Formats: sequence, structure tokens, C-alpha cells
Amino acid sequence: MKNKNKILKTFIFLCFISYLTFYTAGKAGYFEYNERRKMTFTKEQIEQFEEDVKNGKNIDIKEYLKNTDKNYQNGISKTTLKVSEIIEKYTKKGVNIIFTKLGNAIENT
Repeated sequence: MKNKNKILKTFIFLCFISYLTFYTAGKAGYFEYNERRKMTFTKEQIEQFEEDVKNGKNIDIKEYLKNTDKNYQNGISKTTLKVSEIIEKYTKKGVNIIFTKLGNAIENT
């Protein structure tokens, strides 16, 4: 019984932390900012395309689809990304195990 309580408390704690993370990101406007940036990028490309058509320039559609964002990755950010991906992998496995055990516990009661 203690083991089930410990699993349940851990699960609730992880859900709470996940909720806080997404809530904070939403309130900070992170998702809206990224979507707005993508929309602005696309709008600028359309305007440039229309301007080039109007001026009679030779048009290659591939030139308008290029992402001109700079890549600021370095060794530290690459390593951090790799560590984050490993943590994600094991967290996903852990959550799957917790849900499986909770499902089995509910079925057995």
C-alpha cells in the first residue's frame, strides 16, 4: 500500500510541475510569440515575392522558402539539447510506466 501511495504522490507532483510549466509559458506569451514570428516571416516573404514579380525579376520559388534565421548553436547548446533529449526519453518511459501501473492498480481494485 505504501508503494502505491508513493507512486500516486509522484504522479500528482509531476502533473503539477507540468501544469505550472505550461501555464507559465502560456502567460509569458511564448507560444504566441513564436507563432507571430512565423507569420511575420511568411508575410515578409510574400511581400518580397510580389515586389519581385512587379519588378519583373527572375523568380525562383526556392529563394522565398529559405529560412534566414541564424543558427546560434555551439558546443554547450548542442550538449544541453542532447541531455534534454535523453531526459525526455526517460521521462516519457517513466510516465508510461506510471500510467500502466495506475491502470493495473485500478483494474485490480
